[in-house]
Amino acid sequence: MAVLFPHLDGLRIDGVDSVGVRVRIDAKTSGEPAACPGCGTLSRRVHSRYRRRLSDTAITGREVVIRLRVRRLFCDNSDCGRGTFAEQVPLLAARYARRTAILQRLLCAVALALGGRPGARMTRHLAATVSRMTLLRQIRALPDPDRGTPRVIGVDLSRAGDYPVVLHG
Repeated sequence: MAVLFPHLDGLRIDGVDSVGVRVRIDAKTSGEPAACPGCGTLSRRVHSRYRRRLSDTAITGREVVIRLRVRRLFCDNSDCGRGTFAEQVPLLAARYARRTAILQRLLCAVALALGGRPGARMTRHLAATVSRMTLLRQIRALPDPDRGTPRVIGVDLSRAGDYPVVLHG
């Protein structure tokens, strides 16, 4: 499992079902103590459980949905402002995400290579259908590229008249 699905490593797989053109994976977290994001205190006391639904990359050309059951835990640190917190699986998906990190990277690559409408058509063939606007939002969410520091800066006073012209090399 860790070789074929490294992003699911550390989860307990309860079942895999094939429903039409979709593969559904039922999984839950391991039950290990989780650290509070506010103070870092480890907790094992369960408040409640809930399900997250995550889209994943395709398997044999079929859409994959992971139904992940996670715990909400009590923070036992009295100085922490959080009473409860939800455990996270950072290798699988970001907080509040509805797609796995692998699918998110794939969609970013498609969006950068093809853009909106052509990218949306391509995602249908990848069994990860999204709209053109979703792909454009992916591009807008990316950080600006690092421009770097100019190596040479000079001032040309011969053409400036009253104002100096700054040249970047």
